[in-house]
Amino acid sequence: YEVLPPSIMAFMASMMWGALSAFFPLFALSHGVANPGPFFAVVAIILIFGRSLGGSIFEIKPREKVIFPCFSLLIIAVIILTFSKTSPMFIIVAVIWGMGHAFIFPSLMNYAIDQASSPSGSVIGTYTALSDFGSGIGPVIMGIILQLTSYPAMFLCSALTGLIGLLYLYSIVRKKGND
Repeated sequence: YEVLPPSIMAFMASMMWGALSAFFPLFALSHGVANPGPFFAVVAIILIFGRSLGGSIFEIKPREKVIFPCFSLLIIAVIILTFSKTSPMFIIVAVIWGMGHAFIFPSLMNYAIDQASSPSGSVIGTYTALSDFGSGIGPVIMGIILQLTSYPAMFLCSALTGLIGLLYLYSIVRKKGND
């Protein structure tokens, strides 16, 4: 049971990433960007630098103190994307997304391992299963929303998913503080 809260948060963050990676190229092309590839290259570069340079942050700060701002960055990135129409704006979104993404998943996995009383293999299995499920189901759900609405509405629904994850984390931390 202890592994479910961080795994559910990873599921929600993965839903956002799944939708972003599935629909960003089409969104960018619809705004006249010939090649949406640099967006993903910038995300990858920020991920590499962020994780390699900031790995020690996990040993200094409590997990929750890393997860809150990272989830917030993911939400901010998607909200900015909703209103973006140019390559420079897409690159700004990629930088912000990359900064949040660089730490959210390792932080959540460490949080899951810290909270669990069961062996780490089952913890990591549960965590990755829900995270992978989010990556797969996110584009499906957001694709349905896109068919019924528009790219901006779909991206705002994706940001709402992140906000729900952030509020869920807040309720878990608050409950833990009251115990």
